Amino acid sequence: RLHIILAFSPIGNAFRNRMRQFPSLINCCTIDWFQAWPEDALEMVAVKFLETVEMQDKERKEIVSLCKHFHESTRYLSEKFYDQLGRHNYTTPTSYLELISSFKGLLQKNRNEVSRAKARYVVGLEKLEFAASQVATMQAELEALQPKLVVAQADNEKMMVHITKESKEVETQSGIVRKDEAVANAQAEESKALKEECEGDLAEAIPALEAALQALNTLKPADISIVKNLKSPPAGVKLVMAAVCVMKDIKPEKINDPSGTGGKILDFWGPSKKMLSDMSFLTSLREYNKDEIAPHIMVKIRKEFIHNPEFEPNKVRNSSSAAEGLCKWVRAMEIYDRVAKVVAPKKEKLKEAQGSSGNVVCHHGLA
Repeated sequence: RLHIILAFSPIGNAFRNRMRQFPSLINCCTIDWFQAWPEDALEMVAVKFLETVEMQDKERKEIVSLCKHFHESTRYLSEKFYDQLGRHNYTTPTSYLELISSFKGLLQKNRNEVSRAKARYVVGLEKLEFAASQVATMQAELEALQPKLVVAQADNEKMMVHITKESKEVETQSGIVRKDEAVANAQAEESKALKEECEGDLAEAIPALEAALQALNTLKPADISIVKNLKSPPAGVKLVMAAVCVMKDIKPEKINDPSGTGGKILDFWGPSKKMLSDMSFLTSLREYNKDEIAPHIMVKIRKEFIHNPEFEPNKVRNSSSAAEGLCKWVRAMEIYDRVAKVVAPKKEKLKEAQGSSGNVVCHHGLA
C-alpha cells in the first residue's frame, strides 16, 4: 500500500479555500488535528535548540522560561481575541520555532557587534600605548639635541650677518640685470613681431602650395601617359608643359616653323615627352627644391606664363585634368618663391634679433 501524508497549516484563507475546492481531503482522509504543545514540550524543544548556544546554565534556564512565556501568553491572548472579536490568530509550533531561531540570530548579531567594538577599543588602546612610548623616546632625543641647537643658533646668527652683506651686493647686481632685462624684452618683442610678420607672409603661399601638392597626389602614371601620347596636344597642354620644362630648367629644341616660313622656332613639346617618360617625374615635382629656385627660372616663368590669360587652371582643365594639376603646381611654386624672397630678409633679421636676446640671457646666466 502507498500511504500519502499531507500537512496543512490552518493559518490564513488558503486552508479554507483548499477544503472547499477539494472536499475529498475531508471525506477520504483520516484527519489528525495537532493541538498546541504542552508546557513541558515547549521547554524540551527550547532546551534542545539552545543547547549549542554558548551561555551559562542559569542564563539558559531563564531564556527557556522566557520563550515558553512568550508563546503561552501569545496563545492566551489569541484565544481572548477570538472570544471578543470572533477572529482567529493562530499560534503554531512553527511560530515557537521561529521565535527561538529569531532569538538565536539576534543574540549572535549583538555578540558580533560587541566583539567588533571590543576589538576596536583594544586596537585603540594599543595605538595609544605605542604613541606614548614614541613621545617619551622623542622627548629624550630632544633633550639630547638641546646643546646642538644652541650651537646651530650661533652659526645661524653668523650666517645672517653674511647674508645681509651679500644682499646689498645682490641688490646692486639686480639693478644691472633689470636694465639688461628691459633690453632683452624689447628685443623679444621685436622678434615676436618679425615672427608674426613672417608667418603672415607665408600664410599666403602655404595654402596654394598644399593645394598644388594635393593636385599632384591625384595624378596617376596613367594620366601622365595620356598627355605623353597626345599626337596633336592642345595649346593649353603645350603651354603648361613648357612651363614645367622651364621650372626644371630643361632647354627647348629647335624645330621647323609649322607656319611654313622656313625658319626655326623653339619648341618644348619634344623635351616634354622625354620628361614625361621619366618614371620618377611626379616624385621629382613633389620633392622639388622650392627654396633654391634659380632667379632666371622665375624671371622666365613670370614673364611668359604667369600673366598669360591662357595659363589658368580653369581653362587648362578643358584640355587635360593632368595639365590642370601641373598648372596649379607651377603657380604655387611662383607664389612660394615670391613670398620666400620677401620673407628671407625678415627671417635673417629675426635670427639676428633672437641671437642678441640669447646673448643677453646667457650673460645673465654667467653673472
